[in-house]
Amino acid sequence: MRRGFTLIELLVVIAIIAILAAILFPVFARAREKARQTSCLSNCKQIGLAVNMYSQDYDGLLTFYVVYAPAGTVRPVGGATASSLIWWDTLYPYINNQQVFRCPSMQSAMSGYGWNINMGYIGNYPGRTGPLYQGVSIDEVKYPSETVLIADSDWTRSTADYASSNAQMLTVPYHVSRFTPQRHNGGSNFVLVDGHAKWYDCQLDPTYTGTGTVKLTVPPAGLKWTMAGNP
Repeated sequence: MRRGFTLIELLVVIAIIAILAAILFPVFARAREKARQTSCLSNCKQIGLAVNMYSQDYDGLLTFYVVYAPAGTVRPVGGATASSLIWWDTLYPYINNQQVFRCPSMQSAMSGYGWNINMGYIGNYPGRTGPLYQGVSIDEVKYPSETVLIADSDWTRSTADYASSNAQMLTVPYHVSRFTPQRHNGGSNFVLVDGHAKWYDCQLDPTYTGTGTVKLTVPPAGLKWTMAGNP
């Protein structure tokens, strides 16, 4: 007759399973996030390619964060009617897939990427002057391969459509409501002005409280946020 398991033996087995689960679950979670990070980077590369194609079609100019248009204009991304086009609307003809503008790690929102407003804020706005309201040429950017154009962002969380006037933008310095420094395994994906995309490690300052300006212990090395090449 076979002897059954004793209570102690069962407890030992349960303890071993619990230990293995505690070890393996974080590994699996990181692996899943790594897959999403790779998918996000693929999105960023497609967006970067669209930026290059747009620039070639418009004499080297980058698109704006927002371009004002006649009332009732139908936005390519989402199909809403509005009096303005967001940066992803101007790039959509080169991508033709609105899912590319959604970070796979941010499925609760309609977009997961923000545009660096130092590369052009508002277009076709009468009476406004200054660098933010003029078309920025790639040739004006001192370090195009190091200057941020688009990055992981967490500002707009609308799940209704892509029509929010608060569509993602990035401001300097890093702002908690607009830049997501550690979305992908301690870092974020960036699209640079020259069109290439790359993941950068972003280490948060341990004194950061979660409100106000984001503090990074080590800002992404080599990245610049302005046309003049300021970090």
